Amino acid sequence: MRTRAAVVREAGQLTIEEVQLAPPKQSEVLVRMHAAGVCHSDLHTLRGELRAEPPLVLGHEGAGVVEAVGSSVTRCKPGDRVVINWLPACECCPTCLNGRHNLCERLASTTFKALLIDGTTRLSTAEGMPLKHMLSAATMAEHAVVDEAGIVPIPDSVPFEIAAVIGCAVATGVGAVINTAKALPGVPAAVIGCGGVGLSSLLGCKLAGCNPIVAVDVLDSKLAFAKALGADLTLNSSTVEKPARELRGLTGGGPEYVFDSVGSAATIALAVNAVRPGGTATIVGLHAAKQQVEIAAGALVLQNKRLIGSFAGSIRPRLDLPKLLGLYQGGRLPLDGLISKHYPLDALDQAFDDMEAGNIARGVLALAPQA
Repeated sequence: MRTRAAVVREAGQLTIEEVQLAPPKQSEVLVRMHAAGVCHSDLHTLRGELRAEPPLVLGHEGAGVVEAVGSSVTRCKPGDRVVINWLPACECCPTCLNGRHNLCERLASTTFKALLIDGTTRLSTAEGMPLKHMLSAATMAEHAVVDEAGIVPIPDSVPFEIAAVIGCAVATGVGAVINTAKALPGVPAAVIGCGGVGLSSLLGCKLAGCNPIVAVDVLDSKLAFAKALGADLTLNSSTVEKPARELRGLTGGGPEYVFDSVGSAATIALAVNAVRPGGTATIVGLHAAKQQVEIAAGALVLQNKRLIGSFAGSIRPRLDLPKLLGLYQGGRLPLDGLISKHYPLDALDQAFDDMEAGNIARGVLALAPQA
């Protein structure tokens, strides 16, 4: 079939074009996409800064309706509303059996190379050039084919746009707080970077009962989003000479937990320096993914601090995504305020520009009329 998609033929070159999409194989599902979140990981992939290399179709946050299924599919049927799980874990390798589904051993040779789990692709350009599926998903398209391990059913009461952002930003941000750091109530926490993932970490801190919660960014526009979502205090780190000292002062000696959604050399250092003795700095972002980052060992050892990484919120997708959907339904995760703008597929360039400028909290591509 033919469908429209966000295509990267070469690093830095984005086009919206009609592509060919082969039908789903035995264990695969064809989804009519309704919404796709716009994430920094998509922009990093467009620029060739992550492992997956072009040519490919962008997108990994998404939700839609199943249109067709392969002969062995049991997890869904045509007509089902689903969120895309871009971490299709095998659930049988030693790592999965240890409960670390986000680190499934088959992901390195498939998902992170922008292939489906059988190591192939269903996408090609109109002239027949193969295209890969970003993170086994390729959700920035009108249709997507994914393995059945890459879908999770969603209730009728959850809007597609909410389900889409739960699939990555919310799972990553909330998961870092609840799953990775296992944050406890009644202690101060800070979130560095107030994009979609950072704001989700802020909501995770509220869910965990942390108090006060400090939002840190270099843009006042993003701090305004954080304040609207419940940050108790805000800090523009570009306006102070020593932001770590300022953050410690705001929290009476430093936050017990710091969540760095940026992951640059500067913010990692800020997280480690700001967290109180015995506290935990959790690095979530990937801006320094290909860099060597210097850390002062004394601050870790002499003050008994913990520095940990959190990939995709340490989630077990088939267990945790339904829980997050339930928390939204129950009013415990007020995610409607996280989405600040909708874009047509043809306006993806503008969505990326707005994201980088700090004009939006989370942007979503509207790919089909809401049902």
